[in-house]
Order: sequence, then structure tokens, then C-alpha cells
Amino acid sequence: MIRHQCDETETLISGYLDGELTQGDRQKVELILDECATCQKSLEEMKRLRQHVGGLKYRKMTMTEKNQLSDEVSGATSSTIGQILLLGGFVVLYGSAIFLLLRELIGDDEAPIFVRIGLPALLLGIGVLFLTVLVQRIKASKTDPYKNVRI
Repeated sequence: MIRHQCDETETLISGYLDGELTQGDRQKVELILDECATCQKSLEEMKRLRQHVGGLKYRKMTMTEKNQLSDEVSGATSSTIGQILLLGGFVVLYGSAIFLLLRELIGDDEAPIFVRIGLPALLLGIGVLFLTVLVQRIKASKTDPYKNVRI
């Protein structure tokens, strides 16, 4: 018998129905479903709910609603361009400041060695971490299945 918390398994069941689980998690859910009546009931309820939601009919958009949606998309595009310009400016400014600081520290024979080595290493490390997080966030935003969900 697999030990589990039914509340925690509900999240896995949702991912199971969406086909978003790893093979190991999918197998774990299948074993739990074979043994736990409560989790089986949750699975059936989620399936019924999805069938009802999938059967809903949507009304057609009016021209005013279409124009409003278009305006919202244009605003989002402007926001994206603004974010790119802000980040680009930050990277250029930060990179220039590091370059100038490194040039001054390396050429200054009176500065202690731990300052000449430690401070540039610290600043370069912060820059590398910033760029790593930025790249990860960009990749995550492209693959986020819920980014267009509105409440």
C-alpha cells in the first residue's frame, strides 16, 4: 500500500488528466488510484467537471469587444517593448560600470589584492546570476500553459 495524502494527490490527479506528469508521477498516481477509493472519486469528479466545462457554449464577440481585446494586446506589446528597453539599458549600464571599475582596480597597484580580485568577482557573479535568472524567466514564460488564463 502506498502512503499518501489525498489532498496532495488531488494536485497530481489534475496533472494526470492534463498529461503533464512525469512517467514516475503518472505511475505513482495510477498505483494510488488502484488502492484509494477517495482518490478514485476525486478523479471521477474532475473528469465530470471537465466534461461539463468542455460542453459550454460561448457567445460570439461583438465588434466593440473585439476592438477592446485588440487594444489590450497593443498595450501588452508596448509593455513588452518597454521591458526589453529597460533590461537592455540596465545590462549596458551595469556592464559599462563593471568594465570601468575593473580597469581602475586592476591598474591601481595601491589597492589591496582582495579588493582588486574580490570586488570584480562579486560584481561579475551578480551579473552572471542576473542573466541566468533572466534567461530562465524568458524560457518559462514561453512554455507556461496558463499564461493566457484570465480570471
